[in-house]
Amino acid sequence: MKNRLILAVLTVVAALFMGACGKEAVVTDQDNPKQSEAEKERDRGQREDESEGKGDDGGSSRKTEDRTEPEDGNSFSDVRLGGDFDEKYDGFSYLKCETLFLKPDEYRGITEEKELKIFLPVGDYASVNENSGYADSRGVNLKVSLAPYLRWDDSTHTLEDNLEYYVEMKYDEFYSADIYDLELSKVETTEDGARCVAKYCYYDKWVDSYIPIYCTYYLTNAADETVLVEVEINMMDVKDDMEEMLAELEEFYGFDIAWDAKEAQKKLDDFIAAGVPDTMKVSIGYLLFEIPKDWEADYSYGYEVDAFAPEGSVTEAGCGISISHEYMGYDGIDITEMLSSQEAIDAYMAEFQESAGYAMEDMKIEYYGSTCLGEAMKFSFRAEYGETTNEAVMFLITDDNYFSVMIVTAFPEKFEETMEVAENILANGKVK
Repeated sequence: MKNRLILAVLTVVAALFMGACGKEAVVTDQDNPKQSEAEKERDRGQREDESEGKGDDGGSSRKTEDRTEPEDGNSFSDVRLGGDFDEKYDGFSYLKCETLFLKPDEYRGITEEKELKIFLPVGDYASVNENSGYADSRGVNLKVSLAPYLRWDDSTHTLEDNLEYYVEMKYDEFYSADIYDLELSKVETTEDGARCVAKYCYYDKWVDSYIPIYCTYYLTNAADETVLVEVEINMMDVKDDMEEMLAELEEFYGFDIAWDAKEAQKKLDDFIAAGVPDTMKVSIGYLLFEIPKDWEADYSYGYEVDAFAPEGSVTEAGCGISISHEYMGYDGIDITEMLSSQEAIDAYMAEFQESAGYAMEDMKIEYYGSTCLGEAMKFSFRAEYGETTNEAVMFLITDDNYFSVMIVTAFPEKFEETMEVAENILANGKVK
């Protein structure tokens, strides 16, 4: 078992120690660089002129203009999701008709091909992929799914049950690390389905800005199948005529789409006023933690190890942190017990040095304590690669049947700040 623990970290240690030069971290601007000051002032004025009268959860009070009944045989009452209308209907100014198809699927109990006519916003990014339709227009991202994969498909679970589970999974913090200040409404029953609203600030790392987002989810029945409609509104991309397009979407799909420009701006202002984080959240599946904003994942170490460094390069930055996590079997291991005597510690260090292939000095193993990943031993040393010197620490961590290793390596002048990042992960990380 001891040899297995050594082999589990040797490759990563050797790779991390190959950094040869450093580079200063870049501090990014909080504002969106794509917007000039004039554009920002214009947007502020536009937001102030937005109409009010929305519901408590940002529900719409938009009304469509009175229109004359179309002359193509359709009536407005027919042109609804699940309605029987001609696909050539052209009564909408911002939407075009598309058709979703559902092929027979024995596994899902679908015995015959079905189709559903829907309307998508006209734009550069609109498409249909069999049973799903997508569109991105005027700051609105729309997705319509015919017979989506849901948790339950039996009669004992309602639309509300399925929508609640779907939204909870979608906003599980381990899968939505870029989301801050989340407000998630309760699932409400509407006339024809179930509805839920999410409001949050999305962190866009490419522009180093937080963007208010409103998402409305609607689950209903049409064409004898469930239909899921997802409407996401991004305040950064909203266009002047977006409200008119939303009114048409609401008319066809039959539910209120949450959006309130003033409320969205206030949400962003309040979030920033409370103190913008100087870190960003990162999820690697089993572990959620925070790192500095100028750090990124370094993908050069393969899929079995998650490595992070300033600007995503351990080599260029001269420092970095890697994390690995391995299932060790049913028996379970305890690293603190394995290295509980000085004799065991000396033997481990000797075997590690012999296998490493580089010079190691000032080696020391000591008990570190409890971490988010389990009980840890701290193995610190100095590694010599020719004329290059790296300070290094390995946290050897066991918990039940898992063995985790966090490796910290840095040039001496960057070691202290890198250790601070690592110890914050160990202290405040969340394990799934």
